[in-house]
Amino acid sequence: MTHTFSNSQMIKLLILKDWQLMKKSLAAYLAGGVLIIGLMGMATPLLFNTGAILMITLMIVIGVRSAIELVVNEKKDQTLTFMMSLPVTAQDYAWAKLGANLVLYLVPWLLLVAGMLLGIVSSPVYNGVIPLVVLGSVFILLSYCSYLATALLTYSEGYTTAVMIVTNLLLNGFIIWLMRMPAIHLTLEAPTASWNSTSLLLLAAGVGLTVLVLLATALLQRRKTSFL
Repeated sequence: MTHTFSNSQMIKLLILKDWQLMKKSLAAYLAGGVLIIGLMGMATPLLFNTGAILMITLMIVIGVRSAIELVVNEKKDQTLTFMMSLPVTAQDYAWAKLGANLVLYLVPWLLLVAGMLLGIVSSPVYNGVIPLVVLGSVFILLSYCSYLATALLTYSEGYTTAVMIVTNLLLNGFIIWLMRMPAIHLTLEAPTASWNSTSLLLLAAGVGLTVLVLLATALLQRRKTSFL
């Protein structure tokens, strides 16, 4: 582990480089998120559902942009060739990419989820939708970590895109499945969030799988001996 972080200063610089590339886009995404949260808080079924679809799209776009532009495109644009000339190892580069992408996605993800929950509790929207919103958001986070792992471990646009498509299709099925589940469906119009054993189990499973994907990615990253 000491070897892994022996070049921590270079890792920080690489993370900052990615931050500089994405900061303007992230600001625009968050501004869009604020507008969407306002739309969801207008408390009509049509506007709430429209806002929910737009928020899902926004979360996916942020993840796709991060994984493709900061990881996959660096191989296509020959940035990796330039990295080889720097005093940085393949492990340093891999850890920097993992750290940068997690920070650049988790920060807006947390802000958007927190904003949605705040918008729901401070508006006439039924608070019973909170478990559905949280579970859907965690699934999107799990999906992001899955195609980020694919991008980091393969640098393949084809494989990464395939995982993106599969996880997005699974998201649609997951939301439909949740909506048809009595433990979720019957509480959607409740005045308060109903975290029953089913929703808590699903939440724990989603968080656990996300952590598992990240740990597996980190473990495989430690074994890297070359940039390609």
